[in-house]
Amino acid sequence: MERTDDDCRGTRCNLMAQLVSIFVAPTAGAPMQSLDWVDAVAGRGLVGDRYASGQGTFSGRMAVFEGAREVSLIDRASIATCNQRLQRQANNALHAPDLRRNLVIEGMRLIEHKDQYLAIGDVVLQILGSCPPCGYLSRLLDTDMRRALRGIGGVRARVETGGVLRVGAAVSCLSKG
Repeated sequence: MERTDDDCRGTRCNLMAQLVSIFVAPTAGAPMQSLDWVDAVAGRGLVGDRYASGQGTFSGRMAVFEGAREVSLIDRASIATCNQRLQRQANNALHAPDLRRNLVIEGMRLIEHKDQYLAIGDVVLQILGSCPPCGYLSRLLDTDMRRALRGIGGVRARVETGGVLRVGAAVSCLSKG
């Protein structure tokens, strides 16, 4: 079955993508912690993360989409593009935890999968929309992250089917079957 850009729910599509990093922060502003695995809970998010416990910077604000703060994802290529835009070299490059996204995916342009479902191992996430950078991230990093991440800031997702997320897990788009 080929990947489609339609609502993808049902059968797995062939994509060469992988979960390469997992990060959570227990409270707003706390440093992101790298994990090898994490429990994803439907309707809540990632165990140990600030948004799953209602402790995130934006937890008290109305979400753009129901469940929008459960999980944030960014693709590895977008992190490299961000550093190019900022003209950062390897010795002062921004890294995944600096961008405060929960999951880093390699091999998939996430923004192309808005309103679709992704399977990461046995966990199913629904991509709800983009995760544009905010003024908070710019203040935290003391640089214009709105410019640096324009159009490549990642996506927001909700946990449709919970389970364990593990670094190295295959990521696939689910398509109509």
